[in-house]
Amino acid sequence: MQETSETGDRSNPAIELFATIRNSVTLTIALLGVILFVAGFIINTGVWAAIYAVWGTALFLFGVTAYAIIWWQRH
Repeated sequence: MQETSETGDRSNPAIELFATIRNSVTLTIALLGVILFVAGFIINTGVWAAIYAVWGTALFLFGVTAYAIIWWQRH
């Protein structure tokens, strides 16, 4: 018999982390910020590199802060 509970697949920490990010808008925004920051680091030249780095940092800080505030209010 196949187990269908949500906690059945939670034994792997990587799967649990991916599920948490996928189900949270604020953590998805933070992940987009990390991706933009890395893109700016890879470009490494010009105005777009700086724009990506600044936007990436801002989105990361916003996403993590919003997630922490929401988590704190719920607990």
